[in-house]
Amino acid sequence: MKKYAILLSLFSLVIINSQAQEIIENPEKPLNSKAGRFLKLNEELRITDEGGEFFFRYPSDIKVAPDGSIFMRDQDLLLRFDENGKFLHNYFKKGQGPGEINYLRDYVFEDGKLIIITSSPVKIVTFSFNGELLDDVTLHESFWFLNFQFFKDQKFFFLKNDRPETGDEQGVFDAPYVLISMDKKGQNIMEHFSLPYQFFMTAGASSGLGRLTSIPYKNKFLVISNTEDYLVKLYDLNSYEILRSFKRKYKRIKPPEDYRWGGMYDREGKRLGPPPPKYLYDISAFYIVNDKLWVRTSTIDKEKGFLFDVFEINGSFVDSFYLKSEIGRIISTHDNSIFIRETDENELVKVVKYRIDR
Repeated sequence: MKKYAILLSLFSLVIINSQAQEIIENPEKPLNSKAGRFLKLNEELRITDEGGEFFFRYPSDIKVAPDGSIFMRDQDLLLRFDENGKFLHNYFKKGQGPGEINYLRDYVFEDGKLIIITSSPVKIVTFSFNGELLDDVTLHESFWFLNFQFFKDQKFFFLKNDRPETGDEQGVFDAPYVLISMDKKGQNIMEHFSLPYQFFMTAGASSGLGRLTSIPYKNKFLVISNTEDYLVKLYDLNSYEILRSFKRKYKRIKPPEDYRWGGMYDREGKRLGPPPPKYLYDISAFYIVNDKLWVRTSTIDKEKGFLFDVFEINGSFVDSFYLKSEIGRIISTHDNSIFIRETDENELVKVVKYRIDR
């Protein structure tokens, strides 16, 4: 730790002031002299569907409630387990009636209650943890393109995207994402800031140009990447302004020849619209572990796996490591643990919780 502190004190960041915003330039290599190693994982918990009460397909979006119970979603499932992985309840009941769900968008916790955001119709449904329906509020269908971000001060915060009406016109159109908030009844809507974004649109179909990646940090900040190159923006959730931006020197990765970009394709497999970017998006995903920001990059080594970078919230590039791709994909994190979806030789899906040594 002493050596680490000395390195940190000697490390100087180049800060470029742009109005009230700081852009922090980090070098290519992080502070930790052991950067580039394999991540050491210590298994804590393994959850399977062997009991037959549910069946895993694509478990995702795992969240740990304040009481320690573990929630996760899957196809037509929203499951709760105790802290030891024992199955407790499934909140998903297919339908459009009170307490019923057609498509689950996201969920949050509040004072021992489970609040679910649904689509088709767009609703906010509240349950007690034991499954009792407490509230069911239908929102206007104009809220279809809502990407939930966080719940703060009795308000929901979403990134909302309104795609323009273009008729038969074909081309690239601006359709910025706007951070909005609303109360639990879908009222008192406010706009806070916008992020530039574009869509290619033709004959009523559309495809986004770029990638928007975001994650809340302690309900104080919102971490966002909305560019092709390596740039992280930190928004203050009190002022709704950019507090700082940071990046590091990064060697961009060209896609393999058979790489299929998201978008629209004709029957012959030809991509419609503008040509794809020359490089993969530098940033693939964000995670918060041990109060640090993990950035999954576009770098994938055949032997080592995925390259992750680690930043302090002040923008310092402090570490990097590899996570072997055959282990599985990180689907969620909590404190100093990560949840990984794994598949065995029989194609059976399991969710494994690993502790990360500090």
